[in-house]
Amino acid sequence: MKIGIFPGSFNPVHIGHLAIANYVAEFGGFDEIWFLISPKNPLKSATIMMDQELRLQLIENAIKGYPKFKTCTVEWDMPQPTYTVNTLQKLRLLYPDHAFELIIGGDNWATIHRWKDYKVILKNFKTWVYPRLGTGKIYIDHPNAKPVYGAPKIEISSSAIRQAVAQGKDVRFYMPSGVYENVVASGLFSKKAEQPEEESAEE
Repeated sequence: MKIGIFPGSFNPVHIGHLAIANYVAEFGGFDEIWFLISPKNPLKSATIMMDQELRLQLIENAIKGYPKFKTCTVEWDMPQPTYTVNTLQKLRLLYPDHAFELIIGGDNWATIHRWKDYKVILKNFKTWVYPRLGTGKIYIDHPNAKPVYGAPKIEISSSAIRQAVAQGKDVRFYMPSGVYENVVASGLFSKKAEQPEEESAEE
């Protein structure tokens, strides 16, 4: 099967994540899209990252009923910090019958040269780059990478959601049903606002 690997912390998952993944699944010819959930980084404050089991639960509830969406927690048992190159190579070993392709945003593409062994990634795994508002035109100069034409641009980020919740804003419609309630109930983002930041697949 052709599997798209969609990495992120999903802290929390929102409708922008789902819309991009849905578009790539249906218009990119993928059999499945796997939401690669990054593990909780022990170096980050506990008030910044929701518990990984809760993030997994929220994504699984959000994607329920759509057969092309799956969750993937393979990085949880890998040495920390995890790197995309190691994850993709491990997935290829675990599932030799699948063809894995990476899905990242234009912001990550702009800094991919800083990723560990990024040339190995681009040589061995096709990479799809979707547009993000504020990142400008995407320049792709590698034969194994291609832009996702026509993908929706949704001006929502997990960091903006966390900041809004910290300010007491009701942003329930930015997220799949039930996610907002769990985010508020967790209490992680209610004490002080975080500064908006771009989500990155590579730590």
